[in-house]
Amino acid sequence: MTNKRQLRKWVTGFAIAALTTGLALPAQAKQEGYSSSKAAYKFTQPVKVQQLASKNLAKKVSVNDDKVMGPADPSYKMDVKYDSKTHKLTGKMNVSFKNNVKDNLSELYFNLWGKADFFKDNGGSMDVSDIRVNGKKAESDVKDTALHIKNLSLVKNRTATVTMNFTVNFPEQQDRFGWYGDTVSMGNWFPILSVYDEEGWNVDPYYNAGESFYSLTGNFDVKVTTDRKQVIAATGTEEGKPAMDGELATHHYKAENVRDFAMEMNPTYKILSSKVNGVKVNVYYDDKYAKYAASLLESGKDSIKLYSEKFGKYPWPELDVVSMEGWFGGMEYPQLVMISLNEKRSQEWVKSVNAHEIGHQWFYGIIGDNEYDEPWLDESFASYAAALYDNSLDELNVPPLSDTYYHVSSKVSDFTAKGDPGISAYYYMIYDYGSTTLNDLRLELGDEAFYKAMKAYFKEKKFGISTTKDFISAMERSTKQDLSPFFRDHRVFPSDQN
Repeated sequence: MTNKRQLRKWVTGFAIAALTTGLALPAQAKQEGYSSSKAAYKFTQPVKVQQLASKNLAKKVSVNDDKVMGPADPSYKMDVKYDSKTHKLTGKMNVSFKNNVKDNLSELYFNLWGKADFFKDNGGSMDVSDIRVNGKKAESDVKDTALHIKNLSLVKNRTATVTMNFTVNFPEQQDRFGWYGDTVSMGNWFPILSVYDEEGWNVDPYYNAGESFYSLTGNFDVKVTTDRKQVIAATGTEEGKPAMDGELATHHYKAENVRDFAMEMNPTYKILSSKVNGVKVNVYYDDKYAKYAASLLESGKDSIKLYSEKFGKYPWPELDVVSMEGWFGGMEYPQLVMISLNEKRSQEWVKSVNAHEIGHQWFYGIIGDNEYDEPWLDESFASYAAALYDNSLDELNVPPLSDTYYHVSSKVSDFTAKGDPGISAYYYMIYDYGSTTLNDLRLELGDEAFYKAMKAYFKEKKFGISTTKDFISAMERSTKQDLSPFFRDHRVFPSDQN
């Protein structure tokens, strides 16, 4: 998600003053972004700020395997119907995976992000029913956003299949999940299999001012039926033409090696397309924001070309850039980015935000991470990528906060535990000082060594999950240097995840 990573001196001074005097920046600073127009701070909507626990439910399970991560090779099949009048989606889901976790796996967890309290006030909800595991009806319960399927006995290294029905009511709000006017934003809209790692099941709370998302790479086969007039952007590639049935149309999408699946719908969308490096870039826009379409296409193509050269080749055949009216800047999903607009956005701002979100295709999409425990591994990196695109790396020179409690490698819960000042510190340390840290590393190593190491990191972690320790190790192996003093001086500590 976008936080404008360019901090001019006046912004830096304001942010540090706010944080050191107890004045909290509004929560939507993260989504709206720090303004580079030198106009003023403009934050349009209140955001609920909660003190979030580090882990909930099953996270502190005792585990013997140090590097276990599963369930492996998830494959999702969904057949859903969206009603544009009621803004309700109903559907069936089939998820197959391999139990690589442990013998006689007794439970599974899914994250139901649509059940988050943040969406309830505006009519949002997500419910599941008729849950079966390998064809047998399963016991389950739901607490907060976690679906717990229990009393199982799944054999290790065998494939298992979970089926369920689910219903989603989309909230009326400008967000990555919700509807507003003609636009439906379908981010985090389906039950997604939780990750089991060395700490247990990851069922962290939803974080509306950032991300809580952590999932393994898999395949998706999705059929969606809705009004035939709807124009849909989606993760993956559409299979053939939609099947028409009266006023309804069924679209069929497939995606491989992705860790999530998102869609955006609007019956008034027009599409502007081009290719770069063999990748088709599609910009979806309506008449209200048509003036930004060319900038989105230009920055989309240029970002793919630049990041493929500096970090590693973009691996998918398509990228959809979808515009929407909104306040939060942007949001990333595999092969799809959402750019929220208003009529006062500058073309420069639009290009930069798009470059940030496309940076996430590499850092979160291709190289995955636990966005709740180690948010810097995607947000700091995407912010650095946007500065690289903007040719403004020399502006990544902000100091760390004076309060040494805050680290670049801190968890979301370390920030939210401090209330509003911690939220402000999150924006600053993760986006601004985090991207400064990466630029300092580039300056320390030199461009050639830095980008060589980044490519090695990309190759090693492609379609996998990275940690702070993994990143440091990859950089040290490539450069044959002990970088621990550098990372320690920049408050990057693998021990923050212990």
